[in-house]
Amino acid sequence: KPAAALADHPIFPYIIDIARGRTLYVPGLDAQKLREAPFANVYAKQHAAAILSVPWEAGPIVRPRVDTDPIYVFSSGRCGSTLLHNILLSAKILSISEPHVGGALISPAYGKYPPIRPLLRWVTRTFARDLMSVVGSNNEPLVVKLRSQFCRVPHLLLRKSRERRTIFMTRRFESWAKSVGQLFRVTPAYLVANYRQSIECYAYLRQHGDCHFLRYEDLIEQPRERMTHLSEFLGRDISRAAIEEAMRLGSQKGTGLERASEQGLARWEAIKDDAHRLFVSSGTADFYNEVIET
Repeated sequence: KPAAALADHPIFPYIIDIARGRTLYVPGLDAQKLREAPFANVYAKQHAAAILSVPWEAGPIVRPRVDTDPIYVFSSGRCGSTLLHNILLSAKILSISEPHVGGALISPAYGKYPPIRPLLRWVTRTFARDLMSVVGSNNEPLVVKLRSQFCRVPHLLLRKSRERRTIFMTRRFESWAKSVGQLFRVTPAYLVANYRQSIECYAYLRQHGDCHFLRYEDLIEQPRERMTHLSEFLGRDISRAAIEEAMRLGSQKGTGLERASEQGLARWEAIKDDAHRLFVSSGTADFYNEVIET
């Protein structure tokens, strides 16, 4: 169908198909349920009754009704970003968790084929504008929680963005590494490299825009104080009741990431000492202190 025939229907941008030069959309989804989902891309996949495959030359499917850009949440992962998403939802602040925006920028094709990079950046901008048209608003900010992999490309996601505000979340290395190591088969080298990359992301965000820093431990220990600061940053009220409601719920409930298995616990015990030694010997501990604690 031509884009004009689809303009009045909610059409969620699902994923960029680089091999075919198209973007896939899921029509007919409820925008509020997309915002409430722990992972929007998973919700779209599970509830898709049809798929629209649109060539890139068509441009945005919905001629932009919204002339703002998202406030992106970058994070190290496993650091309370889903809890933050739930707090924002409870406070009636527009938020969506892990749509596939930016997937082209971390794809193998982007790294392997420099001539198509400008095209993939343009396609990503189109994707973001369609996302804003489905779940965003001109009257209030839309907060988009990203997967941790996007700490690799903050400069690409924010290129030409009309929104200079970002949020960065992390967690102290020891508890973060334990959380990741209990759930996934990873090496100490992988843990340290990914954690350092996330801190490099924060350093970039702080230097190139207005970045609000939030640490998991602070959110858990001082939720009202931390959300007061975030409320001022967003220009939206986050009430005590909204914070308490969200914190009563398990942030990973129903996602398959609720708790580690006995195998995961044993796996972490086997690598935790090596992970800590590498964290210190690689200079990442000093780098963390330099960027975060100063």
